[in-house]
Amino acid sequence: MNEALRAMVEACDFEETVAVDPRQIHITQDVRDACAKNDCGHYGQNYMCPPAVGDLDHYREVVNSYTNGLLFSQVYRFKNRQDYRRMNEIMAGFEKTVEKLHRAIRKSDMEGTVFSAGCCTICKECGILTDDPCRFPDEAMPSLEASGIDVVQLTKDTGLVYNNGPKTMTIIGLILYNE
Repeated sequence: MNEALRAMVEACDFEETVAVDPRQIHITQDVRDACAKNDCGHYGQNYMCPPAVGDLDHYREVVNSYTNGLLFSQVYRFKNRQDYRRMNEIMAGFEKTVEKLHRAIRKSDMEGTVFSAGCCTICKECGILTDDPCRFPDEAMPSLEASGIDVVQLTKDTGLVYNNGPKTMTIIGLILYNE
């Protein structure tokens, strides 16, 4: 990893980072189908969520266009796993950190893309709800799951800790880049 990217990632203070060979990334219909169950409530409600986010072949092409990857995670601890307000605050904080990283990568001369967790949160209300185009197409990031990336398998293959124990929430993102 080049020094510029290392500095950008270190500034985010992630819990864990591991190198990823993009060939380790499995994109599956099963992961995308899990999105269609709409457990999160964002299916069809956000341009960076299915079905609007694009087909899986597009993401296979994106992944295959990069030579390097970095999987990163942040672990949050809390007293009550039923505290959904706190969980939403945690997700929002992670999203802001990843958005900052994404902006730094875009401003650099590095060729890279970032996948976050959850739906895009740049806009208070996504343009998809009002039939308007995406307001920030260069800043919007799909989640790993919306892209069909099998996060569980990827963490197994790379050794990144997926489950950090009770009363924790582990949130994972990915940078793909060429040096």
